[in-house]
Order: sequence, then structure tokens, then C-alpha cells
Amino acid sequence: MKITFYFVRHGETRFNQKGRVQGVCDSPLTPLGKAQADQAGDALREVYFDRAFTSPSERTMQTARHVLSGRNMDAEIVEDLHEFDFGRYEGTRFTSHPDELKKYFASRDFSSADGESPARMEVRVRDVMREITEKCEDLDRVLIVSHGMFEYFLMTTLLDVDGDAYREQREAEGRSGTPNGGIMVFTYEDGKYQMVTEPTEPERFVLPEEEKHILFYYVRHGETRFNMWNRMQGADDSPLTANGIHQAEEARDALRGVEFNAVYSSPAGRARKTAEIIAAPHMIRPVLEKGLKEVDFGDFEGVVMDSWRDEIMHRHLNEHWDDVGGENLKQVQARIKKTLHKIVRKAKDGDTVLLVSHGTYYLNILKYLFDIDRTDYFEKRMKAGRQAMPNGGIFTFEYTDGTFRIRELMVSPDEYGKQ
Repeated sequence: MKITFYFVRHGETRFNQKGRVQGVCDSPLTPLGKAQADQAGDALREVYFDRAFTSPSERTMQTARHVLSGRNMDAEIVEDLHEFDFGRYEGTRFTSHPDELKKYFASRDFSSADGESPARMEVRVRDVMREITEKCEDLDRVLIVSHGMFEYFLMTTLLDVDGDAYREQREAEGRSGTPNGGIMVFTYEDGKYQMVTEPTEPERFVLPEEEKHILFYYVRHGETRFNMWNRMQGADDSPLTANGIHQAEEARDALRGVEFNAVYSSPAGRARKTAEIIAAPHMIRPVLEKGLKEVDFGDFEGVVMDSWRDEIMHRHLNEHWDDVGGENLKQVQARIKKTLHKIVRKAKDGDTVLLVSHGTYYLNILKYLFDIDRTDYFEKRMKAGRQAMPNGGIFTFEYTDGTFRIRELMVSPDEYGKQ
């Protein structure tokens, strides 16, 4: 089992700002602290958390709410994620007892001041991380919002960090070892924890790429009325014909044995209906993804193609529709990049994903991801006696650690079923 943890220290608090010792005592986030929490949330925007946990302190719960803003999830409170107990020094100014506090912080042992000892803290860190790990599933991405001293003991207890050397390194850099709003990434796999990124200020944090392999099945929607009438159909829509429904059912039958982890569909009715038919046996509800919509052909939407064949072919070759109210090549490619990046980020290693979209969008994927020229592609498909982008057609490709590769160009569901 592998779990990836994203540890965030709470944002700056009133006691942090005033230079007061703050452990099991609490104080609210300052405006800067809220901004730091928002920055951490922005830095982690592309991480799709499966679970989230927070210390019971209000400052961490506030931070968690900022980090998870816009997501349909809340952080679970875990008592033992609380900060180190500084005993009777809680709430005092660092300048009030400088010599005593320097001694205590050097040993990190406040047990003689009715606080915690390093041994007790190490046990608590091990126990609470075991508790959290047992609540998770393989490949989960987990947010933990906690505290600076807790983070320090987590690093030295489970992540094989030399605390003194780390502190000296950060002091030499003029940086906090556990910055407010800072993010640390580590993993758990086969009983061992491993550091991925050291605690980093949210404005300096760079999200590490996840090593993962994803298999994609791309299906073009079934035949529509506009397809049957040879009319241009991009951003506009028309319903599936009886034959189109049959083609979607053929694709469903051809893919019945595939175990999909997620299904995404263009919001167009023709694609949504196709996706619902294919996904029904898998008991998965398609997610409508506007980034999968067909190219917008502007004023050419709905025209009979035979009436404008030469101009339409010329525009298709250059994906040039913006002068008539549609999209251009750069806009389409930017949409493809953003959409696939989002889906890849959301997927887990080993996932199989179904995309239901459109014909011209498919041709743009071939050009953008695989540098396949449209004219050459059509000529080769014709010579092979195959349709270039059949309704209900199935195309497979894969993603591995930042690289996309074709597995099989689009074939009809009947051909795919015979493979």
C-alpha cells in the first residue's frame, strides 16, 4: 500500500506574531496567516485529496478550511495531531524567560515544566500516523494540517531527518525550518515513510510530479441527426439517431470487460447520452467535462458541408474558425492540454479512464499529443480500408510519468470487439 501525504503547518497566528509560546494553547490566524493558508491551498489546487485530517486547534482547523476551499470535503479532527505541550511556558513571551526557554528548546524536553518529553512526543507521532494510515486506502492522497513542533518530530522520528543539521541548514538560508503555511510531502509504502519535499513556504512550493500510469479509452459519440444530414456540428448539438444509439451500445458491449475507474464526457447531449450508455454496466456516473467539448465552428455550425466543402476543408486543416466566431488551433490545443492535465492529476496510478467526446477533438489530440498530420492520417486510414473517426469509434492511449503514447488508433466498435 502506498499513500502520499501533504503536510501543511497552520498559518501565522496572533501568538506567533506577538512572540508567545504556543503549543496546546491556541490563538486565531492573523490576516497574514489566512493569506498563507490560501497560498497553501493554491499551491495544492491540483492535488485531489481522498482524505484530510487536522489537529483539534482552531488555528489548524481554520487553515484546513482555507486549504480545502472550493472542494466538497472537510478535514477530520484527530486529537493526537495537536501541537507539542510546552507546559507552564504556554502563552509566555519568548523574551520573558530567554535563558530557560533556550535550554528547554535545545533539549526539546518540557517534562520538568509539566509539558511533554521527546520520548512521549515520538510515541505520539508514531501512534497517530499509524492511526491515520490505517484509515486510508492504497494510493490515497492525504492532507494533514498540524503544527511546527509536530512536523519537526515527524521528520526526525519517521523521515530520518537529522534535526540539528536541518535546523543549521535552514538558519544558514535565513528560513524557518517549519514555515507558517509551509508544505511538506512524504509517502508511506510497505511500512516505511519517505520524504519527497522538505517543508517549503507556500509561495516557493513546487508540486512534485506523481509517478503514475493511466490507460485511456476515448470514444466518439454515436451518429446524430446532423451527422446523418451532413451538417457541421461542433459547439451546437443534435440528438443521437437510432443508429447512433446502436453504435453507443456496440461500444458499450465492446468495452464491457474493461474496469473503468472514471468516466468523463463532453457536456454535449450526443456525447453525454453515449457516455451514459457505455458507463451503465460499470455503475459509474459520467462526469461532464466542458474541456472535452467539440471544436466551435462559429458561423459554420449547422451548414450543409457539401455547400462549403473546399472552405470547410481548408479551415479544418488549419483549425481556423475564430474569424467567424469560433475557435482557433491555439485555443483548442490549450483546452486539450488543460483538460488532460486535470484528468491525469485526478487519476491514480493504474487507473483506467473513459473519455467520451467528438471527432474533430480526436483529430486535434492526434496532432497535439502525437504530431500526427491530419491529411496523412486520413490517407493512411483510407488505404487501410478503415474510417478515420467512426461514430462510436474507440481509440486507446496511455500516460506514463509525463509521456503520452498511442496504443491503438480509432476503430469502429465492431472492429474493436473482434480484436
